[in-house]
Amino acid sequence: MKWRHIFREKGWRIMKILFVTSTCPENIQVCTHGIFQRMRMFLEALSMFADLEILFYASQSTDISPEAAGRMERALAEHWGCTASVNLAHRSPHYTVDLPSRFPFGDYIREWWFLHPFFYWLSGPEQLLAFDRCLERKPDAIFVHRLNSFYPVLANRKVEQPVFFDLDDIEHKSFARGLMQAPSRRSKPLQYLKALSLMWLERRAAARSQRTFVCSETDRKYLTTRLRASGVIAIPNAIEIPVGVELQPAATFLFIGTYLYQPNAQAADHLVCDIWPLIRDRIPAAKLIIAGAHPEKIRSFHGRHAGVEFRGFVDDLDALYREVRVVCCPIRAGSGTRIKIIEAAAYGKAVVSTSIGAEGLDFLDGRELLIRDDPDGFARACIDLVADSSHCNQIGRAAREKCSALYGKCNTIRRIKHEILDTCLLGMIPVAANPIINS
Repeated sequence: MKWRHIFREKGWRIMKILFVTSTCPENIQVCTHGIFQRMRMFLEALSMFADLEILFYASQSTDISPEAAGRMERALAEHWGCTASVNLAHRSPHYTVDLPSRFPFGDYIREWWFLHPFFYWLSGPEQLLAFDRCLERKPDAIFVHRLNSFYPVLANRKVEQPVFFDLDDIEHKSFARGLMQAPSRRSKPLQYLKALSLMWLERRAAARSQRTFVCSETDRKYLTTRLRASGVIAIPNAIEIPVGVELQPAATFLFIGTYLYQPNAQAADHLVCDIWPLIRDRIPAAKLIIAGAHPEKIRSFHGRHAGVEFRGFVDDLDALYREVRVVCCPIRAGSGTRIKIIEAAAYGKAVVSTSIGAEGLDFLDGRELLIRDDPDGFARACIDLVADSSHCNQIGRAAREKCSALYGKCNTIRRIKHEILDTCLLGMIPVAANPIINS
């Protein structure tokens, strides 16, 4: 908070930022997976130099009273170290985007183009009114967290403030990859129209924003070349580097994630059904831990699989990683970058991943992790890491070193601060006189 103190000492007005998101941490103590970790990183950065106001769009069952908003403010301060005023509004449960009655093939277009949650969650009168009320307090800038939160900005012609946008997943790519994993249906070609609709919305959102933040240089190049987007900046997912843990001698493997996210549920099922039997054939005493919230969403959760343990949500990650020898990431859909791999590397664990799982991360195959895309190769890599302790240790140590160099939270928060302050303040305050920009 010293930056805010410097602003006040110099007599400069503290800038006000409105943070808009439809991802509400309704139980902040268990909201620890990747989306919330990235949200927390941005909130920590913004609250260091700005008066922060957050508009959370929550589910219909969530209490949005002023008392509930006060409880959320206290929870953010206690658990995330973020000081902010909180506004709560409900997401729309209904489709609300209308087309003119004269629109050719209106019903067909509505079904396959507009009928997507990204278009209607925040498009109702209640949702737009909540955003308008926040604008009345005249923020200096608006930060939009994720694509599904952007609709109020696009729909409101009164927005004159600079807009910053975190596109943590390239959603049209993630949606198309999910379709590739889905069973073949006659309607699948029509479903790809929804991927095109997401591409269209991403292009509009990026064009409306002064800066669009993505998770990796890979995503930055993709948006710049494919969508011709400008102002795209790679801000990697980052974590606080924990104390490393010793190599676990037992053949214990881990997959971790939240299974409300379909690519995680599909990956866990693929690991349990297609890869794990190959590992158990060679290592009968091996154990697989499936950790993370909502394991009941995994198709194989209700079956009996030898050596597989579904842990559910785990709050003590240090203890969990002390049990584990190898971390698995057999992701075959989705986009963005996997905090689960960064986290495992920070603990010094060897990771076996698919190409999509490791996409966008600067870990080298064969040096800081192992990349295998077919079940046989994935299983063999896991087996070899159990058999060769020296190689397993070497991979884990190299991954931890790379993680400390590239994915530490302090350096990433500093980059966020520079990008936003450079855009908003350089025209108002001389650079030489601004210790915040030069810090």
